[in-house]
Amino acid sequence: MKATCSTPQNYIRHTLNSIYNSNSEITQKVKVDNFDSHSESLCRCRESGNMLSSSLIRTFRCVRGKFLPISCNQLQKRKFSIPPPGSAVAEVLDAITRLELSHPRWPHSLALTYPWLRDHCRCSQCYNYKTFQRIHDVYKIPLNIRPASVKTNKEGVVIEWPDGHKSQYDYKFLWQNSFEGKRTSFKEQRVLWTASKFPKEALTTVPLSELSNPDKEGMKKLISSIVKYGFGFISEVPADVESTRAAVEEICPLKKTFYGEAWAMEANMEYADTAYSKERLGAHTDTTYFSQACRIQVFHCFLPADQGGENLLVDGFNVAKQFHDRHPEGYKFLSETALPSEYIEEGRHHLSLDTIFKHNPATGRIKQFRYNIYDRAPLSSIPLEHMQEFYLHLRNLTSIVRNPKNEYWIKLEPGKVLLTDNWRLMHGRAAFSGRRIMGGCYLDNDDFNSKALVLGIDVD
Repeated sequence: MKATCSTPQNYIRHTLNSIYNSNSEITQKVKVDNFDSHSESLCRCRESGNMLSSSLIRTFRCVRGKFLPISCNQLQKRKFSIPPPGSAVAEVLDAITRLELSHPRWPHSLALTYPWLRDHCRCSQCYNYKTFQRIHDVYKIPLNIRPASVKTNKEGVVIEWPDGHKSQYDYKFLWQNSFEGKRTSFKEQRVLWTASKFPKEALTTVPLSELSNPDKEGMKKLISSIVKYGFGFISEVPADVESTRAAVEEICPLKKTFYGEAWAMEANMEYADTAYSKERLGAHTDTTYFSQACRIQVFHCFLPADQGGENLLVDGFNVAKQFHDRHPEGYKFLSETALPSEYIEEGRHHLSLDTIFKHNPATGRIKQFRYNIYDRAPLSSIPLEHMQEFYLHLRNLTSIVRNPKNEYWIKLEPGKVLLTDNWRLMHGRAAFSGRRIMGGCYLDNDDFNSKALVLGIDVD
């Protein structure tokens, strides 16, 4: 017959005995002092609707030989530290599964789970400062881990864990690397623009002589301009391939593709691409047929056309915002529906399947706009019932892309190198006559981001 518990105290005693007898993970029994007082506390938890048995199981499971079970009275919240008024020390509250920190310089408190805190210990036993890699095995961190003690001082928080290990955390580290702290500290750097609000030249142009001069901070200004506006200029660059290469390589190595590393292109159809013609090109982004489109595209006009050939620039993120505001259902569709793009020539076939709008998986902010109606492959990725919907949304999007209010036309001249964020800025070209030579190259996303982060520039 199944045992019954006539009183709450007997229920507690029976539950604990069941756990001790059945749980193979517990290697030693812990004597619970003042059982009656503990059972009263647990009974109150039961009466309040908590799942007592499962809570006890989660609490009393531990890793063999390393962490002792937590006694019943530790299930209640504990205030580890209450600083005096006006102190620069954080107030710490133990909230059973997490630590809650309130610092006078923070706009709000932080809640950090104990597994996260143990995982982010930065002592030399847990983190290799030569390789900047973790040492401590995350697999060995119990999910129900709780600290033995927590202390605070002016610099940060000191936690002692049940196995005796001590971890120290600076307040700045906790704020900058927690989800809530990072989200609150975020400052929007991007500035969206239209043709009438195109950024002034002084904000986006850096002379070559200042690019590598740390005192002038030319490199930081250039990268900041690309992140902020989607483009930047380097002036005073000799109009040839090698000089252009040398200037751009101040940022990072060039990305090698089947076009090469750096080039001078003319209307000779050297490659099976409309760019190698004299035809008009509407606004688009490049290399959508690669699994990861090139991040930075570089233009340097070595020889302007006799007539025409002006360059078109459109802020893709501004287009995305307008489209989102006017057609939210279309924005959602083109953010979730992948479209095929391809490049084909003799002996070469590149094919990629991706969405037009791509977003940061943590913040949801747009991080890439892939738009190229020329390189679209046969549309086999959308079922029949959604096909009309797709063409409606693409048509609405294209009408915004082609709105003259969003189009800025510029005549590039020799000596001035244009660097565009190919994940944001669309470019195009007017038809032209006569000879026209345009130099260029690509930069990879990872290399560009690395340079920005080294300079202290947030790329997202």
